[in-house]
Amino acid sequence: MNVFKKWSSRPSETLLLLLIGVICAAGFFLVDAAHQVQNNLPMPPPLLATLLIPVLFALTLLALHLMMLWRGIAMEQVILPCAALLMALGLTMIWRLRGSEGVWQQMTRGFFPGVLLIGALVLRPRWVERIRQAAIPISLIGLALTVITAFIGVQDETGARLSIKLGPLPAIQTSELLKLALIIFLAWYIEREGEAAEGRAVILFGFLRLPPLRYFLPGALFAGLTILALVKMSDFGAVIIMAILFISMLYAGFQTRTFLTIALIGVAFALLAGLILYAFWHVPDVIRYRFEAFLNPWSTAPLLVNGKPNGLTIAEGPGYQIQQSIYALLAGGVTGTGLGFGYPQFIPLAHSDFIFAAILEEMGSATGLAILAVYAVLIIRMLRVAALLPRTQIFERLLLTGIAMHFFSQTLIMVGGTVDMLPMTGVTLPFLSLGGMALLVNLFEIGLALAIMQHMNQVAR
Repeated sequence: MNVFKKWSSRPSETLLLLLIGVICAAGFFLVDAAHQVQNNLPMPPPLLATLLIPVLFALTLLALHLMMLWRGIAMEQVILPCAALLMALGLTMIWRLRGSEGVWQQMTRGFFPGVLLIGALVLRPRWVERIRQAAIPISLIGLALTVITAFIGVQDETGARLSIKLGPLPAIQTSELLKLALIIFLAWYIEREGEAAEGRAVILFGFLRLPPLRYFLPGALFAGLTILALVKMSDFGAVIIMAILFISMLYAGFQTRTFLTIALIGVAFALLAGLILYAFWHVPDVIRYRFEAFLNPWSTAPLLVNGKPNGLTIAEGPGYQIQQSIYALLAGGVTGTGLGFGYPQFIPLAHSDFIFAAILEEMGSATGLAILAVYAVLIIRMLRVAALLPRTQIFERLLLTGIAMHFFSQTLIMVGGTVDMLPMTGVTLPFLSLGGMALLVNLFEIGLALAIMQHMNQVAR
């Protein structure tokens, strides 16, 4: 009886993962069926080639699920299915846009290594404690890699340096590692010094509480160095995400009066830094053009390179991507054109930066809203786990808060950029966009959540 109870402890997750496997297989089949119809080829499409990747995807998730059943984990059965559903939709659209080459890249560089990390964290949840103990080395490595990338990283066509290449290995987008390093560092530092900072704070104006300077200098120094490195890299999106992570984790880690004091000081320093940069820093062309394209994607203003026109306008350059995204949104309507029957290939980088626009065109705005709802459920469930943890587990609570806000900030920035409500920044959409390192980091964050949630399981027992 106890054995049966152990192996049936996650019924909701079992059903959801089975359904997601069917959805992934159906998506791949519909994409290939549309290709066969449009090219007057016989039906059905070759099933082995079509269903191989969905079957591998489903079996890998099933193995992870069985591992969690074997561990006897009964709590929180929604986090993994939410991530799996988003990955299934992302793989389907990558299959549509980039074919087997793009999907295998996503599977081998992101999905398979990421699931292995999740499995390791599920089997060894005490690794979270080791991560806490190694917070300083992890943070320094993340910062060092980013600084190296800023100076000798691979330069793309826009002039930005977003990745570093080590020998024959694929290029690594180091800003993804830096975001995780910042979350770990802030969770560790607030746990270690937060209570002392609160206790020794000086009362200002009868309400605000100002901790001694030495308590927030390390965090401010780390954040400042990361932002300088990211500015040098021209990675504007990562700068915004770092700011959101920093603010949200301070809010979660300190009392409101202390947080407001630190926030006001941070705003003052940010304004000062902004004035200095405005006076002495030349805004990179890639950032300036993206902002101008956000203001008016159809602008006929000439693009300038080193102060000279290059023969293109804003509308023909960075504005073109936003134009095509808006056209895709209008063409898709509520229900979409159907998988394989739209023209998302006209959107530059539709498989990565603008994958949400491709989904809106072929699956419709109804599916787009459903995807946003899945992100909301994922974020809320992670914050729920953080809230239910014992109050003594400060590091784990802050770590989960940072991870949830990482997902929130990425989704906000990319969806906002897709519909031209925010400037485009080149950040990947979690679990959907083609990007091996980004998916690997996101899955590692899911693994941390599943490892931490075992503390809840032990408390419940």
